Amino acid sequence: MKYTDRRVGINSLKVRLAIYLTYIVQGFALIILAQTVQQLSGLWHASIAGTTAVVSAIGIGKLIAYPILGELSDHVDRKKLLILAMFMYLIFFTILPLTTTLFLAVIVTTLAGLANAALDSVAYPSLLEMNHGKSSGNVLIKAMISLGEGILPIILVALIDRHIWFGWLFWVAAGILIINLLIMTSINPESFYPIKTRKSIVDTKSEGTWNWNITKILFMIYGFSAMWVMIHFTQWVTRYFHVVQSFSTVSSHVLMSFYSIGSLIGVGTLFLLTNRGWFNEKILLIMTALGTVFGLIIVVLSREPVSASIGCFIFGFSAAGGTLQLGLSQLIASDPNFAGRLTGLYFFFGSIAFFIMPIVTGIFAAQHLQGIMLSLLVVAGLNLFIVVFNFYYSRRRLS
Repeated sequence: MKYTDRRVGINSLKVRLAIYLTYIVQGFALIILAQTVQQLSGLWHASIAGTTAVVSAIGIGKLIAYPILGELSDHVDRKKLLILAMFMYLIFFTILPLTTTLFLAVIVTTLAGLANAALDSVAYPSLLEMNHGKSSGNVLIKAMISLGEGILPIILVALIDRHIWFGWLFWVAAGILIINLLIMTSINPESFYPIKTRKSIVDTKSEGTWNWNITKILFMIYGFSAMWVMIHFTQWVTRYFHVVQSFSTVSSHVLMSFYSIGSLIGVGTLFLLTNRGWFNEKILLIMTALGTVFGLIIVVLSREPVSASIGCFIFGFSAAGGTLQLGLSQLIASDPNFAGRLTGLYFFFGSIAFFIMPIVTGIFAAQHLQGIMLSLLVVAGLNLFIVVFNFYYSRRRLS
């Protein structure tokens, strides 16, 4: 019995390692095109605008794949889906620096969006099950993505300083994926289902009945609005303070550093709180939503770099410290039999926000840049309303 328990524990550790390593690679994927835009423009003989447009292919891949792969995650072997995600990322990182046309680049980049969707569809339900419903494992995903985003620029600067071809940056990620695929070969598929056997999962899925309810609808909206809040802030905070508040270029860019530091500390704090179970997760969502609104109020009222930095730190701590992952955990808890489907739908709505936010805010900012941060308060207020309403609704339903 002890041997069996130890083997299960080792397999569980391997699953976590494989998932988190892939999320470090995903952190690479999220910023690698922006970081290498100059080199890629020359490679594809395209303008900077044409090169940056390739990024939208990631969004296209996500929108196509999330509903489909989320559903598959409830019915097929999740190990196969995770391997599929790794292979699609491997193709993206291996081939993209060798492409010579925008058309081929768009096709290859779409695979990164598909891989992102496949990874999320497997990771979030699996980690939630392995942690017996606790969100700590899912919150740690945010830290791994941030780690990847932090490592990549350092590697790129090292390559540039040594006059080494930029394509090796992509192939470093490919090397991590190859190591990860080797780890995957030693993992038992049932390790992705630690609570039930594979057969019982299939039986449960066939017996379960899908029903829409207020919680599901609320958190689909939350998936959209929580993503909107983070992307809106990161896209406009620097320009807002530089143009509207007349901050220097350095001061306005430093604000993003305070946001990032707040985000990383927020992830660590939320991981500790959810892992220890010191607070009800519904209460934590309310606290982070309140912190987001409070941080934005400081940002909107700031006229000096010091107060703006404090506001950005509080905002990063509250809004980008794992609240998106915490919201998904609450959604899955409402109907664990459809964890994959709920994950797919949740991030599908988030992808819609990722797509339309730049268009909507770009039109608004063209005429009302002064109100661009104030308008974000409306969306943050919607998030607060959703989590407070869900808290009281769930209490009334249980009473």
